[in-house]
Amino acid sequence: MSATTRPARTAPLPPQGGGPNWDWAAPAPTGPSTDRPKTPVATRGDGLGRARRLWSLLPVAALLAASGLGWHRVFSTHDLLPVLAVSVLAPIALSALLSGALSRKGRTGPLWPSVVLTVAAWTGTVWLTMFRDGGPRAIWPALLDAPHAVLTTILPVPGEARLLVLPHAVLWLAAFASAELALRTRTPLLPALPAVLAFGFPLVLGVDGPGSNHPVVAALAALTALLALVRSRVSLSVRGLALGLPVVLGLTLIAVLAGTGLPGMGASYDPRDAITPPTVRPESISPLDQVAALMRSGDAKVFTVRSTAESNYRLAVLDAYNGTTWSSTAKLARTGGRVPAEHGVDPGKRQEVTQRFTVQSLPGIWLPAADRPSAVTLPDHTDLSVDPAAGVLATDRTAPSGFTYTAVSQLPVYDVQRLQYAPAADDPALVELPRTDAADQPIPSVASFTKIAAKATEGSSFPYEQAVKLADWLRESYQFDPRAIPGHTYRGLEFFLTDGKRGTSEQFAASFAVLARTLGLPSRVVVGFRPGTKTGDDTWQVTGKDVLAWPEVEFKGIGWVPFYPTPGTTSKDGSSVAPAGQTKDRKTVDQQITDQPRPSAPPKAAGTPQPTAAPAAGTPWWIYAPAGALLLVLGYLLYAAWLPWRRRARRRGAADVRQRVLGAWQQIVDRLTEIGLPATGAHTAEEVAAFGATRVGGAAGEHLPDLARLVNEVGYAGRTPDPASADAAWAHCDAIERVVLRTIPRRDRIGRALRLRRG
Repeated sequence: MSATTRPARTAPLPPQGGGPNWDWAAPAPTGPSTDRPKTPVATRGDGLGRARRLWSLLPVAALLAASGLGWHRVFSTHDLLPVLAVSVLAPIALSALLSGALSRKGRTGPLWPSVVLTVAAWTGTVWLTMFRDGGPRAIWPALLDAPHAVLTTILPVPGEARLLVLPHAVLWLAAFASAELALRTRTPLLPALPAVLAFGFPLVLGVDGPGSNHPVVAALAALTALLALVRSRVSLSVRGLALGLPVVLGLTLIAVLAGTGLPGMGASYDPRDAITPPTVRPESISPLDQVAALMRSGDAKVFTVRSTAESNYRLAVLDAYNGTTWSSTAKLARTGGRVPAEHGVDPGKRQEVTQRFTVQSLPGIWLPAADRPSAVTLPDHTDLSVDPAAGVLATDRTAPSGFTYTAVSQLPVYDVQRLQYAPAADDPALVELPRTDAADQPIPSVASFTKIAAKATEGSSFPYEQAVKLADWLRESYQFDPRAIPGHTYRGLEFFLTDGKRGTSEQFAASFAVLARTLGLPSRVVVGFRPGTKTGDDTWQVTGKDVLAWPEVEFKGIGWVPFYPTPGTTSKDGSSVAPAGQTKDRKTVDQQITDQPRPSAPPKAAGTPQPTAAPAAGTPWWIYAPAGALLLVLGYLLYAAWLPWRRRARRRGAADVRQRVLGAWQQIVDRLTEIGLPATGAHTAEEVAAFGATRVGGAAGEHLPDLARLVNEVGYAGRTPDPASADAAWAHCDAIERVVLRTIPRRDRIGRALRLRRG
C-alpha cells in the first residue's frame, strides 16, 4: 500500500468471482448497462481540422525548400533558386486548391484527379520554362539522362535545362506527396518523409561538391520538429510554442553534430568512383610542337590578361613520352567552373591570383591560367572541360578572338623547409622511358642520358637538390636560340645535349624531363607563356615570343614543382632573349638549398614532409562548450520526459496482479496531486476518492469510491484480485488522467516533471 493512503473503515465488498462491478470500465460492454457514464469522458479525438492541415503546409513548404537547397553542391545557387521557387510552391498550391474543390461534406476527395493534374501541370511547366525549343518530347530523355550526366561532370555542373530538370522533377514530386499527406492524414511526421527522401538525391549526387550540407541537415531537423509541433494535438498558443521550440532547437543541434557521417557531409563514398565518364581526348597535335611556330610569330598578339600578380600561365601539360614526342594523357571532363584540388598534396602557403583573359589569337582548345586554377568563369553557353589530374582547361573548340574568361588560382609559395628534404613521389608511370626499340634492342640514347644526368647532378644528396642542379647545369651549359631546329625525339635531344648545345625552351624542357626520369624523378613538360609585357595597371600583353616550355617534378606531399632550365641570357649571335621564367623568391629558395652543405641523410626532425593541415572547414572549436551545455540540458529534459513514462509502464506491467491494482491507484493519486490534492501521506482511500469525485466529476469521478474499496481490500484485507479487476483499475486510471491532463496547465505539469520525483 502506498504511503500516501491508509485504509478506511468501510465494510468489505461481497465476494466476487467475475471481477469488479464497474461495468463502465469494461473494455467492451456485453449488453445494456445502466451504469454507463452520464457525462462521457473526453476522448483523444482527431484534433486536426482542415484549418490546421492547411497551416501545416507552411512548414511543409519550408521543409521542401531546405531539401532543395541541398542541391547547392550540385548546381550554383543562381541557377537553383528559380527551380526551387516553381517546383516547391506550385504543386503545394495545386494540391491545396484541389483538396478544397474535390472534398464534399467533410470527406476527402479521391487522389487520382490530383495525380493526373499534377503530372500534366509539371509537364506543361517544364515545357514552357525549360524546353520551349525542344518540345515535350525532349523532357523525358533529358530526365533519364540527367543523373548520369551529373555524375560525370565536375561539380558544380552547368545550369543547363537538361540537367536542372532532375531537381525540378524530384522536388515537384516530393512537394506533391508532402502536400497530399499533410491534407489527407493525421500523422504529425509523415508529411516530412518525402522532403527527407528527396534530400537523398543531392546528398549522393553532391559528394565532393563545394560547400557543406550541415546547414541543410540542421534546417531539415528543425523544420521536421516544427511540423510535428504544428500538426500535434497541442494548442498553438504562445505558451505551447515556447515549450516546443527548445526541443526543436535541441534536435537541430543533434542533427548538426551527428550529420558528418552522412554522404556529402564528410569523408564518404563517392558514386563517381564507380562510373566511367565520357572523357574528351585532347587534340592530337602536341602543344610542344607549336612552341617554335609561336616564337617565330614574334610580336603576334596571343592574349591580354589583367591579373592581381605577375605569373607564368600554363596552357597544356604533357606527361607521356614515347621517344618521339611528348603528349598529354589528359582525360577532360566537363565542369561548371570548379577545378578540383589535387588530392593528397599541399605545398604550404598560397597566394590567390585573379586573372581576366581576353583571347586574341590563341591556337588549339587549351585555355591559359596561372598554375592550377581553382575556379573559372566563362561566358554563357560555353562548354568548359578540365583535366582533374593536371588542372588544365580546355573548351570544345578554338577560342575566337575577343573571347573572355576569368580564372582564380592559388599559387604555391615554396619555402626551404618544405623542399630541401622532400622525397620524390612514388609514381612509376611518370618515370617510364622507352628503353628498347622495335627489335627489342636497347636504345643507346637512354644510356647516354643516364650518364649525362649523373654528371649534371653529381654531389647532390636529395631529390629536390638533384632537380635544382639539373636545371642549373642546363642553363649554364647550353644556349637559347629561337631559330633552333624544333623537335624533341631521342635523337634530337641527344644531339642537343652532346653536339648542338643550342635550342629553344622546347629542347631545354624536354631534355630536363627525360634526364630527370633517368634519375627516378617523376617529371612532365608544361607549355605556357611568360607574364608578357606590362601595358597598364595590372595588365599585360602576351605575344608569340612569350611562349615558354618548362618541366615539373612531383614530390611526395607537395605535388608538382616547376623548374626553369631555359637560360635567360642573350646568345652569342645576338638572338632574342627568353627569360627562364623563374621568380626571384623561388630563385632565392633554390640558391639556399644548393649553396649550403647538406648531410647525406635528412635530419630526424625533418622527416618526410606531410601535407600541411588546411584550416578546418567544419565546426569551430568555440561551439563545443555551448553545444555540450545544450546537450546536457537536452539530456536532462529527455530524462525528465522518460522517467514518468517509465514509472507508469513499470506500475502497469507489474507481474503481480495486486501490484498492478495498487499501481493504478498510486498513479491516480499522483495525478490528483497535480490538481490540488495535498501531497501528504495522511489521506485515506475514501478521502482521495471523495476529492477526485468532486474535482474530476463525470463517470470517472463517480466510480472512484468503488476503486478505493478495492484498493483497501487488496492492500489490507488480503484479497487477491483477478486480471480483469486490474485491467478495469487501469482503465479508470486512464480516464482520470485524460481529465487531469485536460485541466492542468501544461507549464505546471512540465515543472513537476523537471523535479524528477521518483516513485
